[in-house]
Amino acid sequence: MKKKVLLIITHSTDDPDRANAAMALAASLIGEEADLALFFIFEGVKMVRRGVAETIEGRNLTPVRELFPMVLEAGIPIYACSACLKTHEIRETELLTGVQIVAAPTLAAEILQRETVTCSAQSRPGRAWGISSWMWVSPR
Repeated sequence: MKKKVLLIITHSTDDPDRANAAMALAASLIGEEADLALFFIFEGVKMVRRGVAETIEGRNLTPVRELFPMVLEAGIPIYACSACLKTHEIRETELLTGVQIVAAPTLAAEILQRETVTCSAQSRPGRAWGISSWMWVSPR
């Protein structure tokens, strides 16, 4: 049985290193054949706007423009927070094909069904990037 994982992505153009690290993790989980779902929230919703992912390139990582097609081709559930889309004035017609607009109840249901990962990488002077925290929440 495949491990079920929800990856919550909170950054995009506001922090290319964090956004790129999250997409590298997503691509790795797909490569490991995890049953993966992605939830884009806060600034992360900008990444599912057509044309944005191609512009994100973190330091010392495979660029998002190379990783994102693999994620899209995997056919995994990709969710975008409805409130965050409104906050960033992103219309449904601007989203990548296959992105589902959802609210908190969908996120809550996914969290209850999957191990949930929120990654936060922090750039540091003198280092390309460092992982400051990976938070795993196991379903009960």
